[in-house]
Amino acid sequence: MVDMNKILDEAIKRDASDVHLICTNKPILRISRELVTLEDMDVLTEEDMTDIYDFLVRGNVDSDEVYKETRRLDTSYEYKGIRLRVNISLSDNIPLCTLRLIKNELPTYESLGVPDIVRRMTYQPQGLMLVTGKTNSGKTTTLNALINDINEKQNKKILTLENPIEYKHHSKKSLIVQKEVGKGKDILTFSDGVKNSLREDCDILVIGEIRDKITMEAAIEMAESGHLVIRNFAY
Repeated sequence: MVDMNKILDEAIKRDASDVHLICTNKPILRISRELVTLEDMDVLTEEDMTDIYDFLVRGNVDSDEVYKETRRLDTSYEYKGIRLRVNISLSDNIPLCTLRLIKNELPTYESLGVPDIVRRMTYQPQGLMLVTGKTNSGKTTTLNALINDINEKQNKKILTLENPIEYKHHSKKSLIVQKEVGKGKDILTFSDGVKNSLREDCDILVIGEIRDKITMEAAIEMAESGHLVIRNFAY
């Protein structure tokens, strides 16, 4: 039987950014952009992948339904105080899992080397900001460092819509509310969350992703009605 605790302990020990669990392969870590096989572990079988799925989904009926309906699942898992972003999909009708380890400590905004004009833009009373970049380019880290900077320095109400929630923020100078989007979560869809935010008296709305025209139109309406909207955008 696969030992998920041993795999995750090794990932933490080696400061891995991701864990790849794929049938007929040994567990693989991504460390400093390199793929590193855990040679002392067994090759993962179809039965192992089913066990890993059960380990990560934890009997959540809503998550299980989403996976069976869409053939994919984005969720989160916490292990020894470290949050994991979990993606489960299918290959040859067998689950495969990719886990992203989220560091507990956010870097300061200043340490990221992003021009200060970006931070100053968050003082605008309204508008639309896009945090863009390729996969693994640091978009999520930059976005959350920016949220943390606002949280520490400005007196605002910040509402985030995410799937899943990666960094957990706590209210400081600002009031911050984080909502997870999805079936069985805090709000069903991103478009529902954006529309409802107009009634929640928030100053800044952070949208994890925009997948459809309705959500985009609602976000633009939000920006035009006297709010600052920040969106994470991959290309």
